[in-house]
Amino acid sequence: MLCSHKPDIFRHRMIDVGLFRFQDAMNNTPRSHSTIRVTRIFQVLPAVALTMGCLSMQAEPADSLSGVSHAALSCDSMPAKYAAATDEPQSFPEIPMPDSDLWWSNFNDSSLTSLIQSAVANNYNLKGAIKRIEASRQILRSTYSGYYPTIGLTAGYDVSKESGRIEKPYGSVPSTSSFSLGATMSWEIDVFGRVAEKAKGSKASLSASRVEYEGMMLTIASEVATTYGNLRMYEQQLQVARSHIDSQQEMLRIVESRYASGLVSKLDVAQARNTLNSTLLLVPQLESEVRDSKYALATLCGLDIAAIDDIIAEATHPEIPAQFEVGIPADLIRRRPDIVEAEQQIAVLASQLGVARKDWLPTLTLNASVATSSHDVDGLFGKHSLQYSVTPQLSWTLFDGFARDAGIAEAKAEMEAEIDTYNMDLLTAIQEVNTAISDYEAAQSELKLYADVLKDSQELLSLAIERYDLGLTDFSDVTSAQISVLSQQTSYEAASASCFTKAIAIYKALGGGWNYAAPDK
Repeated sequence: MLCSHKPDIFRHRMIDVGLFRFQDAMNNTPRSHSTIRVTRIFQVLPAVALTMGCLSMQAEPADSLSGVSHAALSCDSMPAKYAAATDEPQSFPEIPMPDSDLWWSNFNDSSLTSLIQSAVANNYNLKGAIKRIEASRQILRSTYSGYYPTIGLTAGYDVSKESGRIEKPYGSVPSTSSFSLGATMSWEIDVFGRVAEKAKGSKASLSASRVEYEGMMLTIASEVATTYGNLRMYEQQLQVARSHIDSQQEMLRIVESRYASGLVSKLDVAQARNTLNSTLLLVPQLESEVRDSKYALATLCGLDIAAIDDIIAEATHPEIPAQFEVGIPADLIRRRPDIVEAEQQIAVLASQLGVARKDWLPTLTLNASVATSSHDVDGLFGKHSLQYSVTPQLSWTLFDGFARDAGIAEAKAEMEAEIDTYNMDLLTAIQEVNTAISDYEAAQSELKLYADVLKDSQELLSLAIERYDLGLTDFSDVTSAQISVLSQQTSYEAASASCFTKAIAIYKALGGGWNYAAPDK
């Protein structure tokens, strides 16, 4: 049963609680005991708010594959990372899991598995996604650098001479020179969690880039499987056409022999030859479709045609499952890459909102320098040449023309917009799953009907040939039966490929066979 209920779109709970939830769930960066003591008061209030929010949430029951209800994905049953904290370790694979755990292994087709493995290893889009993951990882490293001081070295030589015409009596003023060598340090101590908040956003961006890779891998694997299914369909249809050509050529030979003996008219010969030529017309087009499918696979898998031919040399065919019994709870849809990516985007924007709120708090900076200077190099490390300064500075902006208020409002509005996107993605996911299931059930019913029609057409052809041999019917009945059988066999192969494609659509709608979890902390 397909769903039609509209979910209750959440907003205020996410806005009020989400920021601190993301802080707890995504930031696990160790801080000093002094930092923890200073920020304790900022942790108590959100913890209370989070507890009150969690107590008000109600769980929805799991749905079966026959349909996923919108109510099951309502805003009060958001992903666990928004509802309650967890200390359980989580994993995030960057490479595919073993083939036995992947959705395409359910088709039991070794050629399909080999093609998808090649695509995962060689596809340039996936390689680009991996590089973007590395770029996000380096951005995170750059963000973590804010926990450390900035240290520099200085060295210099200065020579100067004042004008002798500035003060009376006028005269010549000797020049002066000096050498200097020193080190400087600047450190913004993250007492109020500004750097930690930025780090959470960078971690969420890294997670989003990883999910992008998983989503791209799901898309490419689906495209490879669909193209492979079409290739096998065209091969089967080509085989059917050639089989009919053989039988029609034999029938033409028999009719011509009977015409030579004066048993039938030339009309029978013309009908037999016309049927044969019509079937021959199918071969070039089907051969072209086979070649085009191989070229498409070569592009997707990053291989040449010879390698594709080697992989598909064995005449394997995917086994279409009779039914799917995976039981779809609401959380199953939330593993889809687009859904997980939307979650991570909310995390990024929640972090930006947290940074905007941190702007209301003071900043504590420690500046220090140590240097030595002398008029000559030998005196740089001599007595009385050392100089140093240590300057802790607490700065607090009290008024900035309401710029911080505007910044918080902007960040909050952006997060609200992303929440709406998340909810829209959930609704779209529900629709895609229900549509995929409905289409698959319809395709299976159609395949069964085509099998029955094909069986009847084959029986009709046998009877027509038998009656023609006995002289009880015209040859037109035979040609009509031949055309019908060819058409039904071609349609049956297309329906079988359609079932395979619809099965792929279900796996794709459910997010494939990977566990889209948060990265290890």
